[in-house]
Amino acid sequence: MANKKDSISSSVGLFGDIGIEGIVERSEAIEVPEGDTLARILAELKSESHICGVCKPGMPVIFGMGPERADLMLIGEGPGVDDIKTELPFQGQAGALLAKMMAAINVGLGECYVCNVIKCIPPGERNFSVEEIEDCRPYLLRQILAVRPRVIVAFGALAAQTLLRSRKTISELRGEVYTLRLNDHEMKIVPTFNPAYLLRVPEKKREAWEDLKRVREMREV
Repeated sequence: MANKKDSISSSVGLFGDIGIEGIVERSEAIEVPEGDTLARILAELKSESHICGVCKPGMPVIFGMGPERADLMLIGEGPGVDDIKTELPFQGQAGALLAKMMAAINVGLGECYVCNVIKCIPPGERNFSVEEIEDCRPYLLRQILAVRPRVIVAFGALAAQTLLRSRKTISELRGEVYTLRLNDHEMKIVPTFNPAYLLRVPEKKREAWEDLKRVREMREV
């Protein structure tokens, strides 16, 4: 594995230099309120849900689910219409497939902390802009520091690109294990395909299985 390091400050744009061939490690420092918790982050999101200019006060916030501390964190791209009723991520068919994927490596969803990069559904279910993702990104990083996972599975291009600040597609990013040092915490990032994508393109399940086997191996160490 290449060991070239990439140190990027949190002030750079979403897509930094980790797209350069061979870079698999990066570091980032962010400001975190003293004694930060998942409950505090959620309260701030609900009171400031207009922060990116798209989410409006009163809109459902699909924040996350799972234990406050977890060895494995699962991060998707953004919520879907199936998530609105429960205000929990990965509901519906995509969630059912995610549970099966985790069960295949002997992991229960209840053991993992599960969330998305984006916390609400944009009007018309359009894609978010880079600026809107950047506005939401600090909340995701705070969630990561609160949960302190050892391994993160990044499901889909938006999740992997947001964590790694990469221009690469998910097909280009998957197949590698990345190291992210966030403040005082180090974790491994395993990019793979989003379950919703796998429902549409089932022939990619074989590649996703190879990624999940890497996760299983890391958990067994």
